[in-house]
Amino acid sequence: MQNNVNSGRVTQVDLDEISLLLAGDEQEQKLAIDLIDQQFRRPIIGKIRHQALSMSSEELLETYQEVLLGVWNAARKERYDPDMPLLPFLFTIAQRKAIDWLRKNVREGIREDELIHAVLENIADTKVGAAWRTVASRETCQMMMELMRNEIAKMPSRQRSVAAVVVDAFPKTLSQKEIRDEVVRLTGEDLTVVAVKRALHEARKKIRELLVRHKYMEE
Repeated sequence: MQNNVNSGRVTQVDLDEISLLLAGDEQEQKLAIDLIDQQFRRPIIGKIRHQALSMSSEELLETYQEVLLGVWNAARKERYDPDMPLLPFLFTIAQRKAIDWLRKNVREGIREDELIHAVLENIADTKVGAAWRTVASRETCQMMMELMRNEIAKMPSRQRSVAAVVVDAFPKTLSQKEIRDEVVRLTGEDLTVVAVKRALHEARKKIRELLVRHKYMEE
């Protein structure tokens, strides 16, 4: 099989061969799971994160492992059809596992509030922090928090990953190198410290633009 992990490209041959391996014997199924982990870890984790934004890094990795286990069980019990497109199959399992986590997590509402506070304290700049402290003393704070949730959810995967690592470390403040190391561990994306700095900068910019647009702060 042609290895396209480093290039980031996945060919149809890759997908078809992994599908055939999933339909094979136990050894072939194990190889298929290893290849899925190598080639699709990032998009699967991204799918989970998009569905359940408030997961911690450890919870995200645990859910990812549950996805791989779900794929293994489907193959082992012959519930996987090799003629079925592989990626939609993987993403469906990822979405279901994320929804299962959301249903079991009774602290979801609390975690979302912690998320917004942590992002504002650790990602946003001083002007945004000042705007938040002003709003937090008024009844409109819940509206601002909802806007923040929606904005974070729309961020590209790298910015969401960086934001999630910062949030998980709250109240500890991480260096950019520490953020980079954790994102690499979590997603497998070999990004640089410069890329982390850029992602933080873009996240801050979007937060500022959001608050200016909704009249919570001046430019």
